[in-house]
Amino acid sequence: MITFVLGGARSGKSSWALRYGENLRGFNKHYYVATAEALDEEMKERIYRHRKERSDVWQTIEEPVNLSLVLSKLNQKGTIVLIDCLTLWLSNVLLKDKDNLKRLVEDLEREISSFKETEEKWLIILSNEVGLGIVPESPLGRLFRDKAGWLNQRMAGIADEVYFIIAGQSLLLKGRTIEPL
Repeated sequence: MITFVLGGARSGKSSWALRYGENLRGFNKHYYVATAEALDEEMKERIYRHRKERSDVWQTIEEPVNLSLVLSKLNQKGTIVLIDCLTLWLSNVLLKDKDNLKRLVEDLEREISSFKETEEKWLIILSNEVGLGIVPESPLGRLFRDKAGWLNQRMAGIADEVYFIIAGQSLLLKGRTIEPL
C-alpha cells in the first residue's frame, strides 16, 4: 500500500504520519527515511527535534538523494517505510543533480510502485504542498514550486490513499473512507 500525505510547513504531517504508521497492525519493521541534511545550526536543531518526536519503533535512515536505492533495500514483507519528505528530496536533487531529475523521478516511481496494492508492506510518503503560497521571486524558487507540484500530482496518482493535513487534522482526498487512527 502507498499512502501519500500532503500539507504545508508545520501542518503536523510528520506527527500524523508517525501515528498512522504506528497504528497499522501486522508490521514488524518500521523505517523512517529522512531526506533532510544538517547543513547549518538551525537545520541541525530541526532534525534533533524530529528525532525526539519519533518513538523507538522507527529505525532512521538518512538519504538526501538516492531514495530509489533505499526503497529497493527496504521493500520487504512486514515493513512500513515512511519517507520524510519528498519536497526536501526534490530540493536536494535540484541543487545537486538537476540534470538527472527526470531519471531519478522515474527510478523513484518504479520503486514506489512496487509497494502498491498489497497490505503486506506499506509506504508512507510525506510532501509539502507549496502551490498555495505566493509566486517565488527567484527562477530557482519558481522551478522548485513547479517541479514540486508536478511531483505531488504524480505521487497522488500512484498512491492508494492521499491525505491532506491542516493544523494536525487529516482530510482524506483519495482512498479509504475510514481512517485507521
